[in-house]
Amino acid sequence: MILMLDAGCSQKKRVSSIQHQVSIRLQFLNMPVLGLTGNLNCGKSTVLELLKRKGAYVFDADKLIHKYYEDKKSGIYKKISVIFPEAVNRKGIDRKKLGKIVFSNIKELKRLEAIVHPAAVRDLKAWVNSAKAKRGIYVAEVPLLFENNLEKIFDGVILIHVKKDVLLKRIKSNLKLSKSSALRRLSAFGPFNEKNRKADFIINNSFGMETLKREIDILWEKFNRDFKGENKN
Repeated sequence: MILMLDAGCSQKKRVSSIQHQVSIRLQFLNMPVLGLTGNLNCGKSTVLELLKRKGAYVFDADKLIHKYYEDKKSGIYKKISVIFPEAVNRKGIDRKKLGKIVFSNIKELKRLEAIVHPAAVRDLKAWVNSAKAKRGIYVAEVPLLFENNLEKIFDGVILIHVKKDVLLKRIKSNLKLSKSSALRRLSAFGPFNEKNRKADFIINNSFGMETLKREIDILWEKFNRDFKGENKN
């Protein structure tokens, strides 16, 4: 497991600890097909993009769901149009309106999940199965990975951690939400301590882009070394 140390620790000590922990965990990985997850606005898409630049083949569950929402001929679009008509306009599904509806009422959130998740999980599993038959380092971004018990389909899970106060500031700023609204949205995600226990690698994204890039550099270096010749770079 990647354990982020206190920000006050020296970089040398932090790097040494992370490299040691990754080496231990990689002994148990058979294939480099990994899940990437974390709370709302924790930086999942940023981490996925950084890993992609390193050479990983990636799968973005959020983008997949957005495609469902944009395809007016899809069954998902049609069902949402019927059940949540106030979230649909001439241009299509308004994701902001839909978010306000479902994150203010847990029953509505469950209704939306019942529509979207079966198709998303089906497509994700197909991607994972295909990845396991190929050479390469594969990473799938799955926002509610642990909440939907999907960790078992991966060979390892990368969990992104952000300090709660930092995370709330980011959500309020990026999504233009009040603190109470931000907390309601976070409630859709399971307890971090439980996910922390289940995760194989933890990246702390509380300290800015430069620190995050260093963490990705270390992680990728170890992946590339242990799976030498398996990635496309």
